[in-house]
Amino acid sequence: MKYKVLVLALLLIVTPFIFSQTVLVNDNFNTMSGWTPAYGNWKIVDGRLAQLSTKAGKAKISRYVPQSGLMQYEFNVRYIDGGQDQYAGFGIHVFVSKPHKGLAWGEGRSFLLWVTYDPKAYGGTGFYGQVYKSVTSSYMYLMKGYHIEIPQSIKVGGKVYVYLDPKYVNYDIPIKFTIDSNTGDVKVYDPLIPNWVWKFNLGGPVPKGSYVTLRTNSLAVSFDDFKVTKLR
Repeated sequence: MKYKVLVLALLLIVTPFIFSQTVLVNDNFNTMSGWTPAYGNWKIVDGRLAQLSTKAGKAKISRYVPQSGLMQYEFNVRYIDGGQDQYAGFGIHVFVSKPHKGLAWGEGRSFLLWVTYDPKAYGGTGFYGQVYKSVTSSYMYLMKGYHIEIPQSIKVGGKVYVYLDPKYVNYDIPIKFTIDSNTGDVKVYDPLIPNWVWKFNLGGPVPKGSYVTLRTNSLAVSFDDFKVTKLR
């Protein structure tokens, strides 16, 4: 009897969580259906969504995804070309109010999670993780304190993980993060270290958004397995 009661209690706890999750987008990019390019050379290449221009700055492509509550974003990114001039970047705008239809600095009201390579401007390894707050299509700024150098390597649990190993140039780098719009809390899952999470906050609650936007700058890359899940 005690065993049955325990199992029932676990089911009551777990079941609401399982059924509260809703997959909103699950794209494997057999086509570009649902995605609207704004700038850049966006195409489907070998079943991946690719931005092929290394010259296009502010290249963007958006997709309708209603966002509120606890959201989870997953995709992988693969390098194609660019960076030879010591400058490149890629990232994703989330909780976008309304994407701009052409070349623009910002992307409506949104937050941009960004990885940039710019040793001329920043020194160090040249690789930095940044968070920008977009207010309008013409006004976006780097949030104070969210300009973090990506180290050559990091030691966790006695094991050294090398982030900037050249072998990752042709590697599908997994990206996964969650945002709780009620609090602004963000969790970014490390692409190399199992179960390792980087945490920060966007400064408070985040207004509902209707779109996500992938973005590159002077970099040709491809994306695949794009999935957005509303966890609750």
